[in-house]
This record gives sequence, C-alpha cells and structure tokens, in this order.
Amino acid sequence: MMKRSEWRMRYTLLMGLLVAMVLISTGAEARDKTGVLKASNVIGMKVESTEGKSLGKIKDLVLDPEEGDVQYAVLDFGGFLGIKDKYFVVPWEVIHFTPNGKKILLDVSKRDLKNAPGFDKNHWPDFSDAQQQVTIYEFYEVPLPQGEQQDQKREEH
Repeated sequence: MMKRSEWRMRYTLLMGLLVAMVLISTGAEARDKTGVLKASNVIGMKVESTEGKSLGKIKDLVLDPEEGDVQYAVLDFGGFLGIKDKYFVVPWEVIHFTPNGKKILLDVSKRDLKNAPGFDKNHWPDFSDAQQQVTIYEFYEVPLPQGEQQDQKREEH
C-alpha cells in the first residue's frame, strides 16, 4: 500500500508536469498569434456563409499598388476539380474571420453569390475600372473606400 506522503509526491509531480505541458503549449500558441495576418494563411482558407454553407476557398488577394492595402479577396466558387471555376471579387471590408481564425465568414448565401460580380479564372477584370468597383461594392452593400470615391468623381467630371 502506498503511503500518504508518496501519493502526495506523485500527485504533485503529475500536476507539475501537467502545468508545464500547458505552459509550453500556450507559449507556442502565443508566438504564433502575433496579430499579423499573413497572405499565405489567407490564400486557400475555406469560406462559409453565415448559414454555415461552404462557399469555396480564397484563391488570391488583390492589393492596391499605391497604398499597399488589400482591396479584395478572390473567392474560388462553383467548379469541380478546377473545371468551370468561377472567381468572385470580395471587398476586404466584408471579410470576417471565425473566432478561431481558421475560416472566413461571408454574409451572403450560395444563391446570392451566384449573382455576384464574378469572372473566369483566365480572364481577370480591370480592378482599376471605376464602374467595376462600384458594381462590386454595391453588390456587397458596403461604401467605396474614400480614394475610389474621389477617383470616381474625377472621372465623372
């Protein structure tokens, strides 16, 4: 039979090991959670509707060459094994990450997404075209970023 002092010692040792394992794994997670969002983590990320339906994966990111900001995420949706894929341009402002950061949520249904501004993977649109920008932002019901609004006003005059 084990003495009470031996039992306490083993229990303390076991608890110490358990705490050490938790601290080590938490430290590793903290190093990975620097708050920096890497493009390599976003590209390929699964996208779901707020209803939990799969909408595809992020295929690419479109950057503003002057500002260096992400303007759009390109969503790959609708094809099978790369055949008949259709890409959709999603303004960065409507991208929301799940709490665990492993998926992207879009407040759009599959049915509505089929009517979203999209393009063939071999024929990318001109993202600097003001009308194209208006069409994209209006579909997702978000205002154009300030710079695009000013550019559009200049083109109208």
